[in-house]
Amino acid sequence: MYRPTVAEIDLGAIRENLRAIRACIPLRTQVIGVVKADAYGHGAARVAAVLEQEQVPLLAVATPDEAVELREAGIMTEILVLGHAPPDFVPFAVSNNVTLTTDAHATTAMYASAAGSGRVRLHYKIDTGMGRAGVPADTATGQIMRSFALPNVDIVGLYSHLASAESDLDFTARQTECFADIVRDVRAGGLRPAMVHLANSAGIFTVHAPPLDGVRPGILLYGLPPVASLAQACAVKPSLSLRTRLEVVKDLPAGHGIGYGRTFVTERPTRMGLIPIGYADGYPRSLSNKASVIVRGQFAPIVGRVSMDVVAIDVTDVPAAVPGDPVTLIGEQDGLAITAVQLAEMADTISYEIVTGVSKRVPRIYIDRQP
Repeated sequence: MYRPTVAEIDLGAIRENLRAIRACIPLRTQVIGVVKADAYGHGAARVAAVLEQEQVPLLAVATPDEAVELREAGIMTEILVLGHAPPDFVPFAVSNNVTLTTDAHATTAMYASAAGSGRVRLHYKIDTGMGRAGVPADTATGQIMRSFALPNVDIVGLYSHLASAESDLDFTARQTECFADIVRDVRAGGLRPAMVHLANSAGIFTVHAPPLDGVRPGILLYGLPPVASLAQACAVKPSLSLRTRLEVVKDLPAGHGIGYGRTFVTERPTRMGLIPIGYADGYPRSLSNKASVIVRGQFAPIVGRVSMDVVAIDVTDVPAAVPGDPVTLIGEQDGLAITAVQLAEMADTISYEIVTGVSKRVPRIYIDRQP
């Protein structure tokens, strides 16, 4: 690699996070490993391999292409596609242990027809209040039972998605009750799905219901609790660090602008450092003149606008800083730390967007301290 900017992925932290999550759920409840969006920016194939080693029984992706990527990488664990799949993907799903999501009887019939002489495995998604995909709750039991009677179809799962598990416990309770009623009704009709799942990362701690077959931790698996209060409930560790090196150190006089639009003008003689990372790498432009990085055991503020390929920092108070010094934008260095959660707050977004936004231009470097 000729450019020093990398995302460092701690696979050992992901293993530890999985164990921490398992310690927080009933013994017989399975963890569904959510590896959509390139495993939240961590690299789906490598993360899936770790989860496979840790005997996670089901991996969840968003798109058919993500499922194909995992199979081409040699991942054998069953995969659930959470999003829509077209009919021409069904033969691949049937022959490659890929389970699809359906949200209507018509969609199920389409999948059944496309399965040919095979049988397609399906999870039925139920809309209990999210208002996006899912069979409407008031028609769910009827549509699911009609689908149950179709040939070439195995309905092996039922699930729903929580709209505000981290912020609205009353609405979460209503969604949970609605889902439980539908599960009870379809079971009474003779359908016995092997995997019933509802709880996302926040829902693991806020859904109060009889034990479900599975939970779907996404962001929590990567060490980023969706809300600060969950940090106490489940001790997880961030698994992604974003690092680079100082490329240029340059002296500027007082009154000198830095970057596009001259949004920062020096008020004193300033040592400006340039680091080779920018918004094309996924470092948000909205962090301009807000965030800091770690250099030689000190925080150095970002000055001027984040550009496409470079960021300027003020190293005036780090007099020993020289080109080649390590710089951390997310992670720990020299006893200091910057988290994706902190950057998200500065950028008025969520940690999910920070880590998934790290672009493909940034190589992933993997560390696994497992023996």
